[in-house]
Amino acid sequence: MAELDRPLSISELSGPALLRLGRKDRAAARQSLRAMSAEAQARACRELSPEMRSEFLLLLEHPEQVVPLLPETEVCITIRAGGMSEASWLLELATTEQLRACFDLDCWRGDELDLKRLQEWIEALIEAGREPLLRAVRELDLELWVLLLRALSEVAVLGKDDIPPDGWLTLDGVVYFGARGDAEFALVHELAGATFAGAQAHYWQLVYGALFESPAECEEYALRWRSARLNDLGFPEREQAMQVYRPLQAKEAEIWEEVDTRDAVVPASEFPERVQGSLLGETLARLAPDRAGDVLGYVLGVANAVAVADKLPLSDAESVPKALDKAVRGVERGLRELAAVRAQPLHEVLDRTRPLDLFRIGATLDRTLRKR
Repeated sequence: MAELDRPLSISELSGPALLRLGRKDRAAARQSLRAMSAEAQARACRELSPEMRSEFLLLLEHPEQVVPLLPETEVCITIRAGGMSEASWLLELATTEQLRACFDLDCWRGDELDLKRLQEWIEALIEAGREPLLRAVRELDLELWVLLLRALSEVAVLGKDDIPPDGWLTLDGVVYFGARGDAEFALVHELAGATFAGAQAHYWQLVYGALFESPAECEEYALRWRSARLNDLGFPEREQAMQVYRPLQAKEAEIWEEVDTRDAVVPASEFPERVQGSLLGETLARLAPDRAGDVLGYVLGVANAVAVADKLPLSDAESVPKALDKAVRGVERGLRELAAVRAQPLHEVLDRTRPLDLFRIGATLDRTLRKR
């Protein structure tokens, strides 16, 4: 029997190994997966490149137990990397928080709503079935639905004696929907039909919003709710994110007094691959494990700020890694400069200086880091 035609041992239970086994012997892969907890399966899934994760999740006997354990951002990145044709069944298994993150991360370009992307996600929900669609109607911001409805259809209220235009849709005999495009109107038909049948309160809110709400105000409110949620995910608003590019001289950097390590953000054992083997990684390794994890968490925060400041598409699998590469380069440049100025070892400087300040020093010295 070939080496892969057997269940894997505990030491071999990695995402890539399990996927290779599944491609050759699905039964053996599933037997190996049964020995893993849902949490371990979720970790194995995250070890794979985003475009391969859907294939891995389809190997699982109970993906509904694993998908909710994935970080919100990873669900969005996984769906986009695997293609929207795979989105429907994953959205059906996603939590409300994961669902919101998909729309927050992928349906905006800077501060502007991308209606085409929004439409793609709604089409995936429709394909998933009425229950996932109705759940999204109830849980997502009403303003998104209003903006989409206004973009794809005309809405009018007609009296009993009024003659409706040809081809207009009505579900209640009062409100009529007219098509702005044949293909898009199928989406309006399903959305209006589903909400009228299964969530009438939301149906009337949609109608009222489409008739009377200002599109500019709808988008402003939707952006406000989105910004608050992205902040919870570690992505600051762009005005705040732009602070990473504020010039800072090494002699002006303050001593960081915040050294509480009780709640390390990232365990030292789980440093990202892009940090391992770098000057930053080697310097982190000289700190106490909890402190190293805590400091790395702040470095990841710098990377998120860079992603927002540089207007990188947050749903793209390469955006955050690209921002992390830039954050690491900037922090390392600032670290070397400040160590020379203070005449201290690198690890002491890293322990007592905010990673944001280190990046700002690095970006002040290196013009290439300021290119966005």
